[in-house]
Amino acid sequence: MAGFPEWAARTGLMTQNPESQFLAGSVEDELYLTLRCRGISGPEARAAAEGRLRAFGIEHVRLSPVLSLSEGQKQRAVLAALTALRPRALLLDEPSANLDPRALEDLAGLLQALAAEGVSIVVADHRLYWLKGVCSKVLVLAGGEPAAYGGWEVLSDARERVRLGLRGCERPERPALPDAGGSAEGPGGDTGGAGIERLCFRYPGGPTVLDGFSAFLPSGKACALSGPSGRGKTTLGRLLCGLERPLSGKVLFNGVPAGPDLGQAVLQNSDHQLFMPRAIDEVATALGGGRRRAEAEAMRILESYGLGELAARHPQSLSGGEKQRLVTAAALARPSRLAVLDEPTSGLDGRNLLLMARQIKALADSGPAVLVVTHDEELVALVGDLSLDLGPWPETARGHWPVRPSAGSGHRSAVALGRQRFWGPQAPVSRWHPAEAGFEPPGISGRLALGETWIPDVLMALAGGY
Repeated sequence: MAGFPEWAARTGLMTQNPESQFLAGSVEDELYLTLRCRGISGPEARAAAEGRLRAFGIEHVRLSPVLSLSEGQKQRAVLAALTALRPRALLLDEPSANLDPRALEDLAGLLQALAAEGVSIVVADHRLYWLKGVCSKVLVLAGGEPAAYGGWEVLSDARERVRLGLRGCERPERPALPDAGGSAEGPGGDTGGAGIERLCFRYPGGPTVLDGFSAFLPSGKACALSGPSGRGKTTLGRLLCGLERPLSGKVLFNGVPAGPDLGQAVLQNSDHQLFMPRAIDEVATALGGGRRRAEAEAMRILESYGLGELAARHPQSLSGGEKQRLVTAAALARPSRLAVLDEPTSGLDGRNLLLMARQIKALADSGPAVLVVTHDEELVALVGDLSLDLGPWPETARGHWPVRPSAGSGHRSAVALGRQRFWGPQAPVSRWHPAEAGFEPPGISGRLALGETWIPDVLMALAGGY
């Protein structure tokens, strides 16, 4: 058997949180640095990175800061970097969690092609239907132990899937739902809910995400928002909850301009909304009021989300699906006029998918307008009353995202990776190659080594000096 370093060098791993795997500042440099760390020459690394950017449909965000991407784009970027190394084994943890249907089909085709080349692939996932025709073997775990093993037929028994808490193994039919887009009012001039009137938004230096967008989200209904990864679904949710300011347009409630306190939001990355030392504290803090009364109510809420036994656990020790349920429980603990749920079922198995669907239906029935941002077609079939589709990117928006350093930051430290320069935490502001430019930063020369792998052309300089 190969030694651990050799085995690790031939294996690619994508974790449940792809954000934790980034090393470089931009998407292009993430791929370039990954390849250079393996000793691949500069020209060859650039050509390989270019091919991966095109293959995964992320060439239009090549210069974007990796942390500015949508969760689906982050997954694509990590997968692009992993597959560029041509691993002999590939381990993927919830790779479908934030991918739109088209991207999921592309991923299935990629895995089939890699398997045909002899790559061993292990996929740990709760969404099953996209793996039909991709997987040659299925292993079902229950309580940490193998519960079933065999071919795809292992999943064919619907009652057994329900018993094991699994999702469906066939792609669900997306229901034909009324369209919520086009006007800030409902049928017959109805204004009982959240109105979005000609909303425009763009990130600094980036393309226009929303351009004169209008829609109506009636109170007491759940609207499913869909669109390609990075299209602006999360941005729309943030605008509705006052977390971003539009360039123009208005957000209304019951026909009156709404303030930033209109609604509650469950963000896509649950780690960004967990702050307390215990799970029960997350919900109790959201409830407010007296500690004893808040904890009693918080326990009741946790139990309704199947988290009662985890009340004393640190939130960061929970699984991805458990974190997702905890964040949702905390965000919805207090009543609001609007609730925005961004991918609320990512990382959830079949049993907890049904639990979350019941919670969303009960939430809508209690009165607020509910916007569910999701690629999960199973969830849409369970809870959708209305649909809203942002559609594909306009062709005019599919260019690079030029990004400039923050004005007045006063931060002059820089890191040069490959052909790009970074100032502070921002994205690249110029393109260059230090070897070609004859650049020698003060204080550091030569090459940086990790183990026995040399990383040429990675030059670092501390604050000031140039």
